[in-house]
Amino acid sequence: MAVALVAILALSTQSLARAAPQAPGAQPYGLVGFSANGLPGSSIAERTANYQRLYDAGVRAIRIDLPWIEIQPPGQGGRFDFSQTDREISAIRAAGLKLIGILDYGNPDYSALGHVVALSPLGGGIPPFGVGSAQYFPPDRPADFARYARATAQHYANDAIAWEVWNEENEGYRFWEPHEDPAAYARLLCATYSQVRAVSPGVPVLFGGVFFPGVAGLPGLSGPQFVARAYAAQPGLRDCYDALAYHPYAYPFTSPELDVQLRGSVLSAADQMRNVLRANHDQAKPLWITEVGWPTQLGYGVSETKQAQYVARMEAATFSQGIAVLNWYTYGDGSDPTGPINQEDRFGFFAPDNSPKPAFRALSTFAKVFAGTHFVADHSRQLGLPTGSIDLGGRAFALEYQRPGASITALWLASESLLEGQGPLANGGTFTPSRLVVRLPVSSPSVTLIDYLGSSRMVAAQEGTITVTISDSPQYLADSASPVLRAPRRACPGRAVTVRLPRRWGRAVLVREVRAGRRLLRFHRIRGNSVRVSLLGLRGETVRLRVIARIGRGRRSRTTILRRSYRLCHGR
Repeated sequence: MAVALVAILALSTQSLARAAPQAPGAQPYGLVGFSANGLPGSSIAERTANYQRLYDAGVRAIRIDLPWIEIQPPGQGGRFDFSQTDREISAIRAAGLKLIGILDYGNPDYSALGHVVALSPLGGGIPPFGVGSAQYFPPDRPADFARYARATAQHYANDAIAWEVWNEENEGYRFWEPHEDPAAYARLLCATYSQVRAVSPGVPVLFGGVFFPGVAGLPGLSGPQFVARAYAAQPGLRDCYDALAYHPYAYPFTSPELDVQLRGSVLSAADQMRNVLRANHDQAKPLWITEVGWPTQLGYGVSETKQAQYVARMEAATFSQGIAVLNWYTYGDGSDPTGPINQEDRFGFFAPDNSPKPAFRALSTFAKVFAGTHFVADHSRQLGLPTGSIDLGGRAFALEYQRPGASITALWLASESLLEGQGPLANGGTFTPSRLVVRLPVSSPSVTLIDYLGSSRMVAAQEGTITVTISDSPQYLADSASPVLRAPRRACPGRAVTVRLPRRWGRAVLVREVRAGRRLLRFHRIRGNSVRVSLLGLRGETVRLRVIARIGRGRRSRTTILRRSYRLCHGR
């Protein structure tokens, strides 16, 4: 591994060192959460160790069900029993993680329909998904659910970073029997909100994560449709929750960037959800992704390599969209003998034997490389990268993140089409190029290129630029001198350009020299804090200037460097 990468990871490791978990949005690029389905271990110590693996990979929250039927067991006279959930949360707490607590689902003691179903032979629902289970029937009175939610929020007030009210309630055939009901859900959410906030102040309450796309041939409403109808049914809904959760799964399991007719993409789901909020004058509400993932099934899903690529690409793209939280589904695979029928058995980042899949390595690499960074800019258009097309893909990305003293730019080409990247189909590149050569300006004499699984190499700059071949495997360009890309200013060869010096430098500035690469340029000071630099004889598409100046007087003076980029306009 290159020396430069060692330095990067050393800084990153310090940033990931054990500390008090932070609130959503306080993480540099966002907060990564995880669903814990499939996490092995029979003892608290074993489960804590597995949760610790997630913490060490940059995860800071666990999204976990806190089922009403476990906490207020049916037939027990309404008493509260936290013994089952306490055991699991003690392991999560010991690993330094926080909770995204899902307040779900129904309880046969408080639902007339649920009670009838519970007494039938199908009380547990139809396997493998439990469709029609008695617990998925909502309560007859929202106040009963709110009472359970209040008791749960109070019990775990010190552990939670969010309370999510129900899960995928827009898919009524699964989780809100006998069918979805936006108005009824809105009433339940509003009844619950004040009760939870009263005992867990400062912890956001989430509109339960809606399953995003409407799947052809299945009942239910798409996420945007359901949320829009909930607003229409409950005019005061904006005051009943703090953040909107959604689950932008890609069915079929296409790449996160691919726009599919009628459905859109995993990434464009954010725009569609924000459009609903905007239409209801509630656009300030933050978005959380509380579930997303890709199953690794060759018959119906993606390869393990594709899963890992999509994890890296999804993290880089999602946090550039301003999404506060990205929660992955899920920890581990199961061993369901029904195989391809139960796709949920293969979403894990770990195999059934608890060995990590490549996706976990991609997750860990992203956390280490991007530790301490904030998203700065999308340079895809500036670099002239392709925007892709509906159903065929081909979109390329250059997303810059920064931390003090360094810039990290994520680069990749999403070459998968609607007929690629899933099951036994081709990986991509059939309908659009599978590789693309990109030329980028850099500030350092050499930079580090890190692939999404952590391998790295040094690349020497040539006249302030490097050339990179990008593909479906993301690469991270680490430039430790300064931000990688700036919007170049325009100037014409054979003329001069005015470089404005920062106002913070004050008047006591002595410009020592101006260079373009190794070449010294002629310059002279003009009015104010500006110098006029001659570009006579310079060639190429872009020129990068270094203005070396002395600031201050006497012992308090110091030497500093100002960097500027200009795109030369030949023939003008």
